[in-house]
Amino acid sequence: MPIEWEQIRNNYFPAMNSHTYLMAASASPMNKIAYKEGLNYLNTMLNHGDIYYEQFKEHVDKNRETIAQYINCNPEQVAFVPNVSAGMNIVARLLDKEEFIYPSIEFPASVHIFKRLGFPSRKIEPTKNKYLIKNITKVKSKSTKILIHSHVQSLNGFRQNLTKLGAYCKENGLISVINSTQSFGSFEIDVKRDNIDIMISNTLKWVGSGYGAGVLYINQDLLNEKEIPISGWLSVLDPFEMNNENLDVINHPQSMDTFGGCPNYGALLALRGSFNLIMEKIGLGDVRNGIRRIQERILWLTEIFLDKIKNFNFNIISPLEPEFRSGIITIEHQKAEKIYNSLIKNNIYITLKKYPTAKKNTLLRFSFNYYNNEDDIEKVVRILYDLEY
Repeated sequence: MPIEWEQIRNNYFPAMNSHTYLMAASASPMNKIAYKEGLNYLNTMLNHGDIYYEQFKEHVDKNRETIAQYINCNPEQVAFVPNVSAGMNIVARLLDKEEFIYPSIEFPASVHIFKRLGFPSRKIEPTKNKYLIKNITKVKSKSTKILIHSHVQSLNGFRQNLTKLGAYCKENGLISVINSTQSFGSFEIDVKRDNIDIMISNTLKWVGSGYGAGVLYINQDLLNEKEIPISGWLSVLDPFEMNNENLDVINHPQSMDTFGGCPNYGALLALRGSFNLIMEKIGLGDVRNGIRRIQERILWLTEIFLDKIKNFNFNIISPLEPEFRSGIITIEHQKAEKIYNSLIKNNIYITLKKYPTAKKNTLLRFSFNYYNNEDDIEKVVRILYDLEY
């Protein structure tokens, strides 16, 4: 059954009625189902207090099952954390302090805590803005034990082939740590097929459930060799016995929900709403089918956009090949700030960026999610065409 994308846009994304919004890579607008789930939690707390605590917990655990279906793992291997930085702090304390390698434009949240804790590191340099296996092989040393890599790079939208990357990590004895922030909810991920040891994402961007929730997956085999590095009173067996001598920590990622403390139900229930939209309205009851359809639509939208701007005076730094493309298209221009301001004046919202060591903003990042359409693209292209370079 074909998906009525315009109907989904009109019924669930009111922000699209007043803005041309092309900044999902920063944060997507919240959809109505997520909003209602979060608001229902607040209204319940306002009018009834905490008497429905067990119901909130059941809803969150049910959504944990949905996310586990999406990435193909067991539910207890999924922990809810506040954001990617929180998840990486857990991971950095789980792993031994050994050498890691990472792409040169990797988002700082992926590597900050590892560097601060003194993990030795090496940068992977790209070939034509792509981080290929040959680039990884070139920098890997005998001491390298960890690979940290975003599924999709925030700066230029390069999408790594996780299956090939996972096979490489397995063959070379590397622990793969994947930041899936720029693909979670929009591209297919299979932690078993892709040999992913650890995966972390926030749910602010492509899922569009607002701030305050993230997802952490850890391969249980990795934990079986070690133990969870962060725990709290809810991480143990029978926590409501309130026994201060009880240190029987359950050695599953789920035990690290919100660092073993009380959850942020507002954010987690909004996340449940977003996944209900993906699973029921787009996937017709199958979350993986929903993600596949979203991926196909995003690649279709970016193909249209690239075709329309290919003859403009821009340096497109995003990969053009479908295998490496994502929902992010970044272009480089010396008058990027002028172009950005013209777009804003026309109620078109994108992200103005610069290279990490540059002083001047020269990058324009357009990010297309499933709620976008061809009209959004036409509006942008008209403005770009009218501008004088």
